[in-house]
Amino acid sequence: MRYSRLGQKGAVLVLTFIIMASLTAIAVSFLYMNSIQTKAMGQDISGAKALWLAEAGLQKAIWNLKTPISVGGQGEDWTTPGVTEGLGGGSYVMAVARWDFALSANGSSAAATSEQGSNVAANAIDGSDDTYWESQNKPSSGNPQEIIIAFPYSLIINKARFLVSSGLSQQRPKDYSWQVSADGVSYSVVLDVNNNNSLDVVDTFAAASNVKYLKLQVTKTGGGPDGVAVAALEAIGAKITSTGSAYDISRKIEQTTVADDATQTAYNEKDWNEIVPAS
Repeated sequence: MRYSRLGQKGAVLVLTFIIMASLTAIAVSFLYMNSIQTKAMGQDISGAKALWLAEAGLQKAIWNLKTPISVGGQGEDWTTPGVTEGLGGGSYVMAVARWDFALSANGSSAAATSEQGSNVAANAIDGSDDTYWESQNKPSSGNPQEIIIAFPYSLIINKARFLVSSGLSQQRPKDYSWQVSADGVSYSVVLDVNNNNSLDVVDTFAAASNVKYLKLQVTKTGGGPDGVAVAALEAIGAKITSTGSAYDISRKIEQTTVADDATQTAYNEKDWNEIVPAS
């Protein structure tokens, strides 16, 4: 009987040890899971804060572009590789670069009333100054020559540029107009220009909204028998990249914009995008 009681005590001791070890393991697992959830919750809060900081930087950049220098902003031609500002225990970095909405690489396409050989309309928006669009016909008031840019989405626009190669000076647009349209059928003239003598021209006009198509209509060139030639055609805007940081979390967003510091009304928010780093 003595050995039996000792055996029972030993069994109870072993059972107690197993129960205590199990409870300890459960407690440790609970604490570990709780710490993970707490950490994840903290990361979620920090991530959300970083995103809102990035959005704050984006809106601050838009404000700078919309607001003339004379009243504290930077004006619509502002660019910067990065400006850092603190806000609410975190910070954001604003980077602003020039953007061309008409560029084919950015989703736009081009068509023209006529084209001379390989000098097609698409050459004006291919990003190269060495290629150009040339009309087959010489423009006149009765037979204007046109190049039309179709944007991938509607936008607000107030500034356009064209470039003519120095060797094609006589084929520059001399009398021309910029026109805009929402449907590609009905166009409104936003600017008329006569007697232009420049090869690199940036025209600014009152901000036009809901623009899906931009037309350069030429009625007279600089001279000679040939058609009009344009090496580059641009619809000018800005691309903003804003990075918000809170604790050890960063979020980055990008958006293109057209900012008119004359009316302070023109900006576009259709292509807001968060940049997710590669894992």
